[in-house]
Amino acid sequence: MQSSSLHGGDLDEISRLYGIDKSKIMNFSGNVNPLGLPDSVKRAIAQNVDAATGYPDVEYRALRGAIAQYTGAKAEHITAGNGSTELITGFIKAVMPKKAIIAEPAYSEYLRILSQTGCETVLSPMNEKNDFMPDPDAFDITDDTDLLVICNPNNPTGTYLTAKQIAALARRCKQHGCFIMIDETYVEFADAAEHISAVELTGEYDNIGVIRGTSKFFACPGLRLGYGITGNKAVLDKVVQSRDLWSVNVFAELAGCVMFTDTDFIRKTRGLINTERARIRRELGALDKLKLYNTQSNFFLVKILGGDITAKELFLRLIEKNILIRNADNFPFLDETYFRFCILSPEENDILLDSLKEIFK
Repeated sequence: MQSSSLHGGDLDEISRLYGIDKSKIMNFSGNVNPLGLPDSVKRAIAQNVDAATGYPDVEYRALRGAIAQYTGAKAEHITAGNGSTELITGFIKAVMPKKAIIAEPAYSEYLRILSQTGCETVLSPMNEKNDFMPDPDAFDITDDTDLLVICNPNNPTGTYLTAKQIAALARRCKQHGCFIMIDETYVEFADAAEHISAVELTGEYDNIGVIRGTSKFFACPGLRLGYGITGNKAVLDKVVQSRDLWSVNVFAELAGCVMFTDTDFIRKTRGLINTERARIRRELGALDKLKLYNTQSNFFLVKILGGDITAKELFLRLIEKNILIRNADNFPFLDETYFRFCILSPEENDILLDSLKEIFK
């Protein structure tokens, strides 16, 4: 594994490799909300430390109720899990596909988990000529296709399908007995006007499963809280059965009951991301040597034009300034010209923008 392609959360390894104090790294690689953990969650945990002496509710009734109110889904269609990764595993094992399609480039865990089940996996490329916007008609779904995996908005491209496109895709998949697993980890960062989320569709189409985590939007990767939504009772029951007993700890359970009602935090996050996303697109879009793709997430995929420098070389130049970006060359269908960075505070964004302008002027 190239050091410049390390996971954004592995700051300890970055610190060790480059001799940088971890606390001084500006992490543009991790895709975590720059506002940090909501104050409401901090207070709730601090005031309920003794909750650790008891067990969580094994059915997570209050948590599922909070998620239902937040998403508009039915509580009986919801399960909680130890981060989105546990639920990705759970849905895959529930479907137990013999053949799956993944829209790529995408999060590597989909392929890793599918490979562990012995599933035949087809990587369906999003076309760079179409600016990596996914094309529903490009998925070669046949009668032997059991599972279609989509990240929406997609990581690392930030591109997306609309709910209307997903509904049409669900109807086509239904004809072939194919289940769609949609990872919506980043959908809360999207402009609501784009109508991206498929949560509402889970009440109408029983071949859709939506997975979300809280690590990115609510800035709590250490709490390990995710949730899955599907109207397919058979699939949901298998997901629940595959989950470890009490896999969501009491503090994650408590946090979930609080964070989803924190409308002030949600509003501030969306305001910050929308404003900075537009500003960054405007400023970097003026540089002839960089191409930005149409993201609806809190990060940008960027292509370096002209061949003067590779993404790995850019990574090394920026890490000298304590700026950590993601060299994206180890994603399928990407190469040494691609890098990704997320939106942080306006002040930190200014530092990155100034550095990129200096390099690519």
